[in-house]
Amino acid sequence: MTAFAASAVVPAPAFAHASNQFVTRDGTQLRIGKKPFRFAGTNLYWLGLDENVGGVDHPTYFRIRDALDTAKAMGMTVVRSHMLASTGHPKALLPSKEAGFNDEAFHTIDYAVAHAGKAGIRLILPLTDNWAYYHGGHADFTKPYGLPGEAFYTDPRVIADYQAYVKHVMHHVNPLTGKRLVDDPTIMAWELGNELEGMTAEWINANAAVFSAWAPRQLIAAGRRFDIDADTLTAPDIDIVDVHYYPPTAVKVRSDAATVAAAGKVYIAGEYASNAASSELLTPLVADPNVTGMLSWSLFGHHDRHGFVQHDDGFTFHYPGDDERMTAANRAQIAYAEALGASTARKPAGTPLITEITKRGGLNVVQWRGAAAADAYRVERSRSERGPWRPAHNGLITDNDTPWTDLTAPGDVWYRVTPLKNGKTGKTSDPMYAGRRETVLVDPLETFDLAGGQAGLELRPGADDTAAHPTGAGPAWISWHRASTRRVTFDLLTSARPHLADHRSTAADRRSGLAVQVSDDGTAWRTVRASVDRSGDGRYSVNATLPGVDHVRLAWTGDRRAGLTRATLWSDDPTPVTGAPPAFAVVSPAAGATEVIGPDSFSWQPADGAGYYTLTLSRSANLSDPVITATGLPESVYEPPQGLDPATTWYWSVRAVNAAGSTTTPVAAFTTRAVPAAPVTIDDFEGYADDAALTAAYVRNTGGDPVTSTLVPALSGDGRAMALDVIAGSSGYAGVSRTFPAPLDLWGQEGIEFQLDRSATQATITVQFVAGGVYWEHTLPATTASGLVRVPFTAFAPPPWAPGGDLNLQKVTQLSLYLGGAGGRLTIDDVKAFPPTR
Repeated sequence: MTAFAASAVVPAPAFAHASNQFVTRDGTQLRIGKKPFRFAGTNLYWLGLDENVGGVDHPTYFRIRDALDTAKAMGMTVVRSHMLASTGHPKALLPSKEAGFNDEAFHTIDYAVAHAGKAGIRLILPLTDNWAYYHGGHADFTKPYGLPGEAFYTDPRVIADYQAYVKHVMHHVNPLTGKRLVDDPTIMAWELGNELEGMTAEWINANAAVFSAWAPRQLIAAGRRFDIDADTLTAPDIDIVDVHYYPPTAVKVRSDAATVAAAGKVYIAGEYASNAASSELLTPLVADPNVTGMLSWSLFGHHDRHGFVQHDDGFTFHYPGDDERMTAANRAQIAYAEALGASTARKPAGTPLITEITKRGGLNVVQWRGAAAADAYRVERSRSERGPWRPAHNGLITDNDTPWTDLTAPGDVWYRVTPLKNGKTGKTSDPMYAGRRETVLVDPLETFDLAGGQAGLELRPGADDTAAHPTGAGPAWISWHRASTRRVTFDLLTSARPHLADHRSTAADRRSGLAVQVSDDGTAWRTVRASVDRSGDGRYSVNATLPGVDHVRLAWTGDRRAGLTRATLWSDDPTPVTGAPPAFAVVSPAAGATEVIGPDSFSWQPADGAGYYTLTLSRSANLSDPVITATGLPESVYEPPQGLDPATTWYWSVRAVNAAGSTTTPVAAFTTRAVPAAPVTIDDFEGYADDAALTAAYVRNTGGDPVTSTLVPALSGDGRAMALDVIAGSSGYAGVSRTFPAPLDLWGQEGIEFQLDRSATQATITVQFVAGGVYWEHTLPATTASGLVRVPFTAFAPPPWAPGGDLNLQKVTQLSLYLGGAGGRLTIDDVKAFPPTR
């Protein structure tokens, strides 16, 4: 949780803007000065208030900085953020009409605007939201009057409240830049709201005129969820029309851009599904001057402790990419940015920070906070802070590999982490020491969450870090609770060398500076001896050796100029090992198991005191010539990258290792299932009593055009088939879906086949199924002939609007059929999964 004193005013560090020129509109184009401005961009909706780390709270300055730096490194020159859609939550700008404004919520907004300006990134800021998400929306303005949401556009009291909110926002002075938000060229455009569905022409014109008058050098944008709001095209004070796409296509984007340009407005795709980014989508748009900007949804950066911030909406992306699909989509976005003239980072833009070294089985487990724009890291080891440094692992590792376990037991050792991008190294982390029997905690003071307690402090952002500063005249201190803490270092930023009180100081001395204090119970504190070292311009470190205490704190006893930027605590290993792990056994696949499919995972009993596990799998009982040797496994489970050969007997064993030795399970054997030789009937349409039963089983997608399902004579032989009659309409598609009473097991089958009569329709046909919770689909073109159609499973792929995943044919739960682009009748029969050709 980011913390501020209630009356704090954050002082302005040096946040120089990359450009003092405003983005201007010239008809259907944007310009910076005399140069046309087109852009690749992304959405960072959470910059003001976040929901993804520890509940709803203000994001840390590091997360804001890291995400913006990552966007810049990818060539993104515009970021769209919901940071000013901030109502209806206790930590929002406007918690409620009754409570009034909470200007403390401006702290993260101010920093995001300031850092974006420093990075040369322009901002598009929606002012409210159509949806009632955690950051609030337009319903927060109607609720005080007991009115429905649509009154947001008609009730004069509600409109007045909304305008008062916007005026308060626009005229806010950012203490980090010294500018009112309306005077800051970083803010390219104010958007009336995110995906507003009920806007009227009168409402658009009235608000756009008022906001444009308040912000005459900035632009006004508007848009709805999907498609183009016609009233935005004729509104005189609307500069930018924002259209959203899930999924996007180049044809649709270019068509919409032409419509917007024909009305004399600037077109942007304010949101498009990031997993649809590809050369097929973006390359055709480079040459289209009507397409001013494409902003993907949505980028997340590094977590404060290790890895990335996670957000599971199917469209989240990290740089460089968590898998091949995401990496390819990111490359497409970068290529698009470069094609529009943006520059991209050649080396990492950030610096890693080792945040913790713990012990597992006596082995060091190192975690670090990642560096913006890094695509890989190298962890190095040394016996000395000065080196020589040597790689601690083979190859390179990524943010998704942290926490990383050092598989050796190096004893007393130093670590450092170097980031790389395309083989070019960035700035290496500060070295960190860990003794053979101790753990390390690093608190970079981005929040007070790691502290045991604090009083009289506020967090202030700097250009590259955050510092805890005293505020007011009362007591100021911050403490940590860690068992058996032996050493501590406090890193300070101050204009003068700090004076320390120690256990021999007089009361007058202790009032003159800083004190390192310890406690057995967190209540009674005593001052201990400490020393001061200068580590750079205005930077000092306070160091103390401690007698194995559970509580330690830094107290400001006098001079209050020093800001604390980092605390590092070394403590005893809480679970030291004294011998090798005890005996344990494999669990699954069980010894002697048959008909095993996959397997999706291997598991075994946890071994007390294990630092890591090594799994070995072979076709031989003596485990020679292993097919899998997986080592460094931190947990008692392993998911192989692919299934094993069928109809084969396999042998496997697991070894548990710690700093004192290792223990191995007995070898276990299991046999995999043979590939099926017969097809599996998915639906032959013989089991339905009548048309009503068929319609009840194949439910219409109500978002599509009308479709009717009926039973008709079989396409070959006796029996029945299913006919789908579609009336073409505005949706452009129609479909039906059947959910199976129990999941179908189609493991080992080659694909799906069916009899088809499509002579009465010119529609495309999309076959879709759900397997293991993941959607898969394949579209047959309108030229597909009638007769037997076979589609191998390798031809299916997750649709761009849905999250991806592995194909699990053991759990097929739904089958859907969609017709697109035309109406008419489609007849389908004998849907089966067919086996491999022998």
